[in-house]
Amino acid sequence: MVGSTQLALLMPLLLTVIFAVIQASIWFAGRSTAQQAAMAGAERAAFASALADDAERVSTEIAERGGLDGIHVGVDRQTQLVQVRVTGQVPGLLPGPWTVVDASAQRVKEA
Repeated sequence: MVGSTQLALLMPLLLTVIFAVIQASIWFAGRSTAQQAAMAGAERAAFASALADDAERVSTEIAERGGLDGIHVGVDRQTQLVQVRVTGQVPGLLPGPWTVVDASAQRVKEA
């Protein structure tokens, strides 16, 4: 009787910990995808012959293939530098703000 009571009290805590570990793994994988998409977009935008939408297209394609939803890509072109920021969402097992991933990368433009 005591063992089943202890199990009944500990089971919700154990499940919460398991779901939290799984959610953290999903978030880290999504964050890695966003970072790869931002780096690829920045590399593309740094080319001297790059078109205006090339970086956004490349970043969006990588983020979609990586499983992100609600993808937003921002490209900031300056005189000698280009910065790409990728934001998206990963699937969530637990409610909360940890479904949003965000990454950015910058590169020097080619002459």
